[in-house]
Amino acid sequence: EKKIIGIKREALGKKRCGTEFPCELGIQEISDVSSGKRYFSGFIRDLTLIKKQEAELEERQILMQGMINASFDPMVEIDEAGIIKLVNDATCNLFCYKKEELLGSNISLLCGDGHAEKHAEYMKKYIDTGVKHIIGRKRQVKAKRKDGTEVEIELGVQEVVLGSGKKSFCGYMRDLTQQKADKRALRKTQQLMHGKFFGLSSGSGEESQE
Repeated sequence: EKKIIGIKREALGKKRCGTEFPCELGIQEISDVSSGKRYFSGFIRDLTLIKKQEAELEERQILMQGMINASFDPMVEIDEAGIIKLVNDATCNLFCYKKEELLGSNISLLCGDGHAEKHAEYMKKYIDTGVKHIIGRKRQVKAKRKDGTEVEIELGVQEVVLGSGKKSFCGYMRDLTQQKADKRALRKTQQLMHGKFFGLSSGSGEESQE
């Protein structure tokens, strides 16, 4: 029964000095028809450099994800089909989704104000024409949380061309809820002060006439 014959597998090799190293091992069986003897040939490839590069790449990816998660503002990366490829913790907190629920889903899931159904059309139009309407600009839009409620955000979208030639889109969002609330409170205060000021002025005028 052949378990390793004809199959490549990773194993640890040991050098003369006793140190071990990662390698790819392949074994082939060779039969000598004339003598009926069987021979086995092993092929070994040192994976030390490849494993080192993989470890460095994984470390950079962990660092990048950590930096993205450290951002206080929500960030999302999507592909040309609008599929979410990356999100940070701030995105999950704002929209009340788990990361696993967002990854692999279409970005229309987060679109509010009736734009969900039109997003695929927007994407296709840009891919076909290359005419930028929202790329590289900031604008205020409504986004939708998991429970269906909408939140006003400032959205900025940047395009990234990958080595394969395909395009990726990174969205940077800022929750405007508190800013809007502060503006409404400020306007209310100004209106009250304005009314109070003119009320006092009117009263003082009446007193002077008396």
